This record gives sequence, C-alpha cells and structure tokens, in this order.
Amino acid sequence: MSDRERFEATQESSAAAATHTGPIAERHESALGRYLGAVSNVPEHELRSDETLYDEYSWNLENNVVRDVMTEDVICVTGDTPFKEIVNTLSKHRVSAVPVVDADQKVLGVVSESDLLAKVVTGGDPEARIEDGPSPRVQTRRKSHGEVARELMSSPAVTIHADSSVVHAARVGAMARVRRLPVVDAIGSLVGIVTRSDLLRVFLRNDEEIGTHIVAMFASQFCMDTTAVNIAVHDGVVTLTGEVERRLLIRPLLDAVRATAGVVGVHDKLTYRFDDRILPPPPLQ
Repeated sequence: MSDRERFEATQESSAAAATHTGPIAERHESALGRYLGAVSNVPEHELRSDETLYDEYSWNLENNVVRDVMTEDVICVTGDTPFKEIVNTLSKHRVSAVPVVDADQKVLGVVSESDLLAKVVTGGDPEARIEDGPSPRVQTRRKSHGEVARELMSSPAVTIHADSSVVHAARVGAMARVRRLPVVDAIGSLVGIVTRSDLLRVFLRNDEEIGTHIVAMFASQFCMDTTAVNIAVHDGVVTLTGEVERRLLIRPLLDAVRATAGVVGVHDKLTYRFDDRILPPPPLQ
C-alpha cells in the first residue's frame, strides 16, 4: 500500500469514528432539559455580603472552626495559685475546671474539680488506701498532698488550635476523655477555651433552615430537579424519598447531607431510574 493510500485509509477511519462519539441528539436534549429544570428552581444570583457567603460556607460541618464557638474570656490560674483560691474561683465563675498558665500565658496544665477532690477521696489521711479506679492511685495520692495549682493540675494539658475544625476538636476531646480544651495560638499561648457544649452549638440550626439549605444544595451542586426528591427534616434527622436519575448519584447526595451542620442523621429511601454501576458493552465496530 502506498503512502497516499495509507493516508486516505486513515482519514476514512477517523471520519467513521467521529460519527460514534458524543451523545445522540435525544440524549443531549434530555440532559439539557434536566439541567434547565434544575437551575430554574434556583433564584437568580444577587450581590451577596461577606456575611452571607460565610453563612453558606459554614453549612459544611468541617468548615466550622473552634474560633467560632470558643469562649475568649478565659478564667485561669497560675502555678502558684493556692488550693482554696482555686475552689473559690471555680465556685464564683460556675466552671468545673481552669487552665493553669505561666507568665507568658503558655498552658501548663488544667486543674479541675476532679483534681481537687483527691483531698476528699483520701479524707485528709496521706496513708489512706485508695482502690483502683479511673484515676491512678499514685496520681490521686500525689494530688491529695497538693497545695497549689502546679501540684494539683493534670499535665500536660490537651489543647486545640483556634483554627481547628469543631469535628477535629470533638475527636481530640473524646480520645482524651476531657470535657474542655484550652485553645492556643501558633506559639502555644492561651486564647480561649472550648467545652463539649460549645462544640454542640453547630447542631442548633432549626429543621426549616436545614431543609431549605439541602434543597438549594441539591439544585446548585448536583443540578437536580429537586421536585423529584422529598426532603423531610425532624429534630435534625433528614429523610430523603423519591427518585433520582442515576444510582451512583445517591452516595454523594447522602455524604453531602451528612456533612451538613445541624444534621443528626440521614434516612435513605431514594430509588433510581438507571443503574449506572453496570457499564453497557462497547458498540460493535
């Protein structure tokens, strides 16, 4: 075969292949119709303030950071603070623990009611027999002799950075079995404190707000016709019913809802029109 013949054969094969690529007209019109149907339910974009943009950003649970929920005005003591002054501080401010800091506001440890109760556990008897329990006997005995914060505190303190997500902070607190975390900056100085109840504030969004956000999210992020899916929210539990176009779309939808701030659980009752997990055989050439 000459070079000219090879060239002509290549051109013919390329032209034939081109006729098999891309969606057919009917499928193209169907996809376009679904897209237009989805976006028609979304209000026109308007100029939005930074506060509005931040609110949308904060709907993702991972985007909520410790800085947004922590208490900045922290009640703390120094290493030399006497036992009775610590008790008075806890009682006066109605807190169950305080960070212990040095002159540079670096966190040395945390002294809590549990630490102070070591004196009660021993009943004032330094030789009292202490049974095994959540607190090691040696630590309890040591704290029972303590007179100032550095002798009473639990150290090193379990801390968290202000820019950490509330999800990460909750995991750190759960692993360490602590009820509060001193919040520190890049050099370890105290800038706040976050408690379990602070971390739970991300679940205070009401059901109506959650439902409205999920409808908008499905339309904007997934280009869905939201009239095909019913979204019910009760006490933070989201139930999805209805039919979606493709089976492989269900998992991303559920993941997006679970990651929404305020959502406690997701009940999946979705069906699908096409099972796109099974790829069709290649067309015959």
